[in-house]
Amino acid sequence: MMIVKVLFFLIIIIGIFFVIVKILAKKSTFLSGRSIRSIGGLPLGQNKSIQVVVIGKSLYIVGVGDNIQLLEKISDEQEAAALIEMMNPGTSYTGPAFQTLGGWLGKLRNKPAAEEELEMTATFQQVFQKKMQGMKVRKEQMDEWLQEENQTDRLNDK
Repeated sequence: MMIVKVLFFLIIIIGIFFVIVKILAKKSTFLSGRSIRSIGGLPLGQNKSIQVVVIGKSLYIVGVGDNIQLLEKISDEQEAAALIEMMNPGTSYTGPAFQTLGGWLGKLRNKPAAEEELEMTATFQQVFQKKMQGMKVRKEQMDEWLQEENQTDRLNDK
């Protein structure tokens, strides 16, 4: 008898879950007719990303970080439709859509992708070297402090 009650309440909970999912799906399709829609984004790092937003018939590419900055406005309807199609989850471009978007942004800046990647790698190496130097300096400071501490302890022991 207890198993029947458990199964009954389990079915009720699952039913409530499906009803909530249906309501949320209807709400999201209702809201998709609005004039402002977020198509997708590309995370670039901690609290930084590129977002693609449709406002009216124009497509806006914005950089989001500590502030929001407009990177590009695409008014050409064919180009906007092509980008929206690439970023649609139903198409076969779901994986490389962001790479294509990045390549497209690189072309807008008139920078080849290889040059941009080389620049990013160089920047990473510079940051890495700077951090390693900082760690070396900290280690030297710790060694000096430990030596001073040992000397003061020896003087106090005498």
